[in-house]
Amino acid sequence: MHNHKLIPVLKSFSRREMTRFLEFACSPYFNKHEGVRALVAYLSSIYPDFDERHCRRELIFQAVFPGEAHGQPRLALLFTYTYRLLGQFLCAEQLEQEPPARDLLLLRGLRGRQLYPHYEKALEGARSRALEPPYRDSNWHYHQYQLAAEADYFYTLTSERRTDNSLEQKQEALDCFYLAEKLRDACEMEVRSRILKLGRAPSGLSRAVEEARRQIEEKLGEPAIAMYYRLYRMISEGAPASYFEARRALEECQPFLPAPELKAIYNYLQNYCIQQINKGDAPFLEEIFRLYQAQLGHGLLLEGGQLSEWHYKNIVTTGLRLHELPWVRGFIEGFREKLPPEVRDNAYRFNLASYYYAARQYGEVLRLLTQVEYSDLRYNLGAKALLLRTYYDLEEYEALNSLADSFKQYLHRNKLMADVRRQGYYNLFMLTRRAATLRYNLGYYSPERSRRELQKLQAGIRKAAAIFNKGWLLEKVGALAEMVGEG
Repeated sequence: MHNHKLIPVLKSFSRREMTRFLEFACSPYFNKHEGVRALVAYLSSIYPDFDERHCRRELIFQAVFPGEAHGQPRLALLFTYTYRLLGQFLCAEQLEQEPPARDLLLLRGLRGRQLYPHYEKALEGARSRALEPPYRDSNWHYHQYQLAAEADYFYTLTSERRTDNSLEQKQEALDCFYLAEKLRDACEMEVRSRILKLGRAPSGLSRAVEEARRQIEEKLGEPAIAMYYRLYRMISEGAPASYFEARRALEECQPFLPAPELKAIYNYLQNYCIQQINKGDAPFLEEIFRLYQAQLGHGLLLEGGQLSEWHYKNIVTTGLRLHELPWVRGFIEGFREKLPPEVRDNAYRFNLASYYYAARQYGEVLRLLTQVEYSDLRYNLGAKALLLRTYYDLEEYEALNSLADSFKQYLHRNKLMADVRRQGYYNLFMLTRRAATLRYNLGYYSPERSRRELQKLQAGIRKAAAIFNKGWLLEKVGALAEMVGEG
């Protein structure tokens, strides 16, 4: 039964959640089926080992129905009942995490029983609690809308007793929710339309953007609307000025937006910076570095308390390109323990080797690269490229040529690598070998031949569609040009 749809859900549980599910199943209010209780108790006892050995049909059946003859249909039905109970449990757990939803359900329950004095007190409490969270995202506006709609419905039942402005509040909250959601969707639609080459955006999104433009002055106080309006302008217009407007808007709006929303916003800003960097706009390298630092400061790059190895690598690479060596060294050491345990040592050694290369401590680079495991393609390629650059700077020409030959064979054998990546690394290695050959032979070539070889090398770089570490290669070729007298 380890393949039953119940098992993957239980595998996702923490120990605390498994215990709570057992308590839920043992509560007669939620479950009166003794077999379900026994099954959940057994599954809790083997948590988290839901493998074939512990979930054999015969073993589970005897645990639930001791001493009885095995009956598979009976066990299958029990799993079905338990899966249904599991769905109820997940709903109850989700409701426990959403006080606003509980407030609305309580209000509807009191109103349905015409317990109006209790209702009015509960409504007052719900409105007060709704103002407590710091967040003012679209979900907050939607809850304000729901509360106002509930209060307005109550008013229609008891209008002779009081005056009320809940209808106006309802409309205001609905407008804010509508604009915030539409603008967020407009940002995503604009991005996807470029990636997937879609047609025009839905007319509703265009109307929302126009509506936001008309109301922007009065709506600038609403963080979600102000933020996504600035982001949409940045994405659709592409002007650097619109990026900096969005960046300033984030500084103002950040305290009022929840972490999942902030992660998406930072991602939009980072993607814009990457586009500008790819166009050769160097100052945006510093911008993306600041974005990384801001996210680290707010814990936005951590998932379950851990930092992705690729975030780790990207941050190190960016910092090194900006020559922020002391900061990078502190980051490498400070976030080492936050890396996932299964990749921690590999990621740490590779990135520390990158740091030592930038610090020109080549012996440390070579020592660390011998400890990197090359089972992951990205580490394999990155480590070989770093080794190539190290050999070049150390003028270890025999080692460099040997590495280039073995790498050429590696590319030929690896059929799963994307063509762009394959070509980018191939060009790096072959062009670096040509640069190394020229540098080695400068004392032997005539000035005319040195110039010819340099020009061929420069032409090869210009013609190459993709070159990894191209900036490094251009720097080395520039130094060769000065040595040849072409600089």
